[in-house]
Amino acid sequence: MSTMVGNWKMAITDGCRAGDRLGLFNLGSGTAHVELTFCAEGSQPLGPFRLTIPPQRTQSPALEDLAGSDLRSPSLPYSVVVVSDTPVLVQPHPADQDASKWRRSAA
Repeated sequence: MSTMVGNWKMAITDGCRAGDRLGLFNLGSGTAHVELTFCAEGSQPLGPFRLTIPPQRTQSPALEDLAGSDLRSPSLPYSVVVVSDTPVLVQPHPADQDASKWRRSAA
């Protein structure tokens, strides 16, 4: 799935839905080049979607911001494969979860 060489991979199999966000945090001193591929049962993978995260910065893309009209159904759950050329922290944030709740739990 990846086009990167010498990469770091992880998968989130719980399932993301439209509106859900992925918190991606680059703790390193160099820029992280990240690819996200979304996979759902019975459909072709979406992506890879490429992001660039500056050193010691975070991004929180939403599934529909990346995939747009390629989403088959807003309610269809997708697993996510994350590939990066440097380690990044990844935390899913469900759309129906209170944002203040996940901010407190991360502290």
